[in-house]
Amino acid sequence: MEESQRNSLKVLMVPWLAHGHATPFFELAKRLSKCNFYVYFCSTPIILNFLKKSQSNFFSNNHSNTKIQLIELHLPSTLELPLEYQTTKGLPRHLFPILLNSFKTAGPIFSNIVPTLNPDLIIYDIFQNWAPKIASSLHIPAVSYIILGATTASFFYHLYAFDGTKDFPFPEIFLPRYELEKLYSENASMTKFIDDIFASSGVAMSQDIILINNWKCTETKYMEYFSILTKKNVISVGPLIGKTESRVEDSEDIIQWLDKKDPSSTLYVAFGSECVVNKEEIEEIARGLELSNVNFLWVVNFSLDEKISGIDEILPEGYNERVKEKGRIVTKWAPQAKILRHSNIVGFLNHCGSNSILESLHFGVPIIAMPVLVDQFIATRYMVELGVGLEVKRDQNGKVKAEEIAKAIKNVIVEKKGEELREKSRELSEKMKREEGKEIDEAVIELQKLCLKNS
Repeated sequence: MEESQRNSLKVLMVPWLAHGHATPFFELAKRLSKCNFYVYFCSTPIILNFLKKSQSNFFSNNHSNTKIQLIELHLPSTLELPLEYQTTKGLPRHLFPILLNSFKTAGPIFSNIVPTLNPDLIIYDIFQNWAPKIASSLHIPAVSYIILGATTASFFYHLYAFDGTKDFPFPEIFLPRYELEKLYSENASMTKFIDDIFASSGVAMSQDIILINNWKCTETKYMEYFSILTKKNVISVGPLIGKTESRVEDSEDIIQWLDKKDPSSTLYVAFGSECVVNKEEIEEIARGLELSNVNFLWVVNFSLDEKISGIDEILPEGYNERVKEKGRIVTKWAPQAKILRHSNIVGFLNHCGSNSILESLHFGVPIIAMPVLVDQFIATRYMVELGVGLEVKRDQNGKVKAEEIAKAIKNVIVEKKGEELREKSRELSEKMKREEGKEIDEAVIELQKLCLKNS
């Protein structure tokens, strides 16, 4: 056994198969590796390869990675789900249920890994009820790590606990009618549905504590309510911002284009690497940006399910020519952190995914929210409540229109409302940076206690 393992507490971490989950899990792994933990990081080969590339500086430093070991989780390879599709990144929509089911049934594979590594602790994500069950059978403590934030976690656990029969105690946080109708019309039991999409019963099995990637001072009441619901000590580890390295050759021209714009003049538009907006919504975003008449940098990600060979097939005729002085459209990877910290960026139009929220708070950039998935609607309400976000209004059927996108953009960039959002965003950003790193200390102490109590 290596010296670093012999003198450290050993923790086995297993995230859900999405880049947006693997990155905050790996950031936690890096923090723990500096605090007397030896980390086994377990995922599918394609997720681990993504981490090796996105964390290339970390892995090229032989000293820094001696306390993190990558462990391959080999899901069954089938004709429907080959190795390259064992991640949500670039996964055609019709294969998502197959990937989810494959992961939900990975318990026997994981159970063969655990005794070999003999960890002192297991930290697991959503969709993994098997992880705490296996841990319990081997008398190993297991802790749930939630990356979605306390507002979202408490809202959906509330639905799970009360089967949708009781109102959430914080009226500022709600789902729009069209989203609620969709949930209740399609699901006889809200408890079963929430358990299916968030594995809430797995969260309930977390031993003594639940870890959450958030900024404690902005979600205190939601953390307290989540703690009451789960009867666990809910502990913040963050905010842990994903530090992926920029690929200079891929990003230099983007930053050079941005450098030429005026200070605080340009809108950044991106919906994450895995949240795919459909063709109709891309068309509305394009028209909304044109109607707003502002500078914009737009990273477009469209579904592989739609037979599209390129962005020109989606954009209105002559669009690129009309917006070429103000807009830049990117269909490849873009250095999001570098873009958000740029002095010429004035707002961020996005889906309100958990990582995008933390990055916008960190860099002090107000959000124009256009949520796509159900949890993102809750995250949007949280950003609005904080005073750092404005939502694009949808119609009664949940459709988004170009005129509403343009209106929201102008409100943030041109109108007085935007000044208020920017001021609040800067205030929170400065406070976040002053307090950076403080919240992980409590989590480390509690995890060490848990390991030693069960040793």
